[in-house]
Amino acid sequence: MTKPRISVIMPAYNVEKYVGEAIESILNQTFKDFEFIILNDGSTDNTAKIVKEYAKNDKRIKFIDNKKNRGFVASLNQCLDVAVGEYIAKMDSDDISLPQRLEKQVKYLDENPDVGMVGCGYKAFDKADFEVINVPKVGLIDLLRTCATTIIMVRKNIIDKYDLRFNPDFIYAEDYDFYSRFIRFAPIHNLQEILYLYRWHGNNVSITKNDIQQKNSEIVRKNILDLLSDDMQVRANIKTIANIKQIKVGFLLPKWVGRVVCLFIFTGKARHVFRDKYVKD
Repeated sequence: MTKPRISVIMPAYNVEKYVGEAIESILNQTFKDFEFIILNDGSTDNTAKIVKEYAKNDKRIKFIDNKKNRGFVASLNQCLDVAVGEYIAKMDSDDISLPQRLEKQVKYLDENPDVGMVGCGYKAFDKADFEVINVPKVGLIDLLRTCATTIIMVRKNIIDKYDLRFNPDFIYAEDYDFYSRFIRFAPIHNLQEILYLYRWHGNNVSITKNDIQQKNSEIVRKNILDLLSDDMQVRANIKTIANIKQIKVGFLLPKWVGRVVCLFIFTGKARHVFRDKYVKD
């Protein structure tokens, strides 16, 4: 049996209001050669019932029904364990992928075999007075300021080779931590266009678990700086190392003061060396 090019992975928990739209946005992609792994993580509403109905009508859907809730990170890793596609595409169960998302991400990875991961821009929706359009370029400042990419497609052979999994110690920032470790092994890139719609409904993790998310994100940023320090000891001069140490001090300052210090300090050779090695323009 021929393996699909893409494994789309999507954990779902109590999202009966939104999961149908999320599923249809994948089934209606212009790129058709995929398996769609949907894991119901012990939902107490009608999520499992809805997913089962879609699975009956489309053989590309692989439905996993966990009777007990294991949590989002464990569910992501469980999906990774059963995925067989050349590429892994991450999807959230309350969001929408625009029709050409998979096609354009596959095309980029096919044409750039040195790149290990590709993301895209997103637009927030479903709140009248709230609109965010985010298309980070995946530069160094993007990595330190926020997640490097939004919605990813990644080469499965790199995940398998380096045993990369989502880390439950970084709950609510597990994707950010994953990117920061992945970038040690292959460059990443972000397509400079909106291919994903992020649903704003008031129960988003960035709202309800913001304190935990910010705390874990700070740890990830410090880990990125540790990576830079190790690399610069070999590739850069002492002055650059000193600048990196100053940035670390900046992260210990009050939130906004520290960010300003970091953004002004992190220029010059350190930035260029990092981009040359880790980031694909």
